[in-house]
Parts: sequence; structure tokens; C-alpha cells
Amino acid sequence: MPSRIERTLVRILLSIAICVALFIAALAPDHVLPAVAFGQSILYRLEVALLVFYGILLLVTPAFLGLTRGRLPTEISTRGAKFAEETNRSTTLNEAKIEALKHATDDLIEGLRAANFEIERLKQMPADDNTQRELDSNP
Repeated sequence: MPSRIERTLVRILLSIAICVALFIAALAPDHVLPAVAFGQSILYRLEVALLVFYGILLLVTPAFLGLTRGRLPTEISTRGAKFAEETNRSTTLNEAKIEALKHATDDLIEGLRAANFEIERLKQMPADDNTQRELDSNP
């Protein structure tokens, strides 16, 4: 669980990231817009701001947390940084789910065996003749 100071420092870091992103977006040149901006400078500046902000989130924040907690992330992707304890926790959860599925499979196999036994028992029972005899209608 992150401490109160750590949460405050992360909030400050995110505020700085937003300010840096807006500052760099304001400095983006208007005269050479890439085709992705469709000729709109506001859209281009927004894209630059998002690029800088998410770049900071994906790279600087995990590095900051690595320095404060003394460990670096094991993986950085577009979904964020993953630390070793999260990986171990997900492994434990997956193992528990696999164990529950094994128990459910064993229960289903036992039920299938019982159903097959009952079917074989019913097949071996003598067949009852449920038809009615013909009655002679001659007096």
C-alpha cells in the first residue's frame, strides 16, 4: 500500500506532467502541420500534449516509483507498468482458478460415470411388455 507521502508525490508528478505537456503543445509549430492533424493546429497541439503526457506516464512514473520503493517494473507496456508482486499475485490467482476448474471437472466426471452406470443398469433390466393382449370379440 503506498504511503500518504508517496501518493502526494505522484500527484505532484502528474501535475508537472500535465504542465509540461501543455507547455510543449503550446510551443509546437503551426506552419508545418503533419497530415494526421488534418490542417487543424488545435488538434495537432492536443496530439502533442497527449503524446508528451502519456510518455511521461509510461516512463517517468514507473522510474519514480522504482526509486522510491527500491525496485523497477518488470514490464512497461501501453497498459502501464507491472511490478513483480503484481505478477506473483496474478500467478497465485490463476493457480487458484485452475484448481477450482480441476475440482469442477472431477465432479463432472463423477456425474458422467454415475449417469453411464445408470444407463447400463437400465439397459440390462428385462423389458416389460406394456402392450395389451388382443381380446377375442367372438361370443
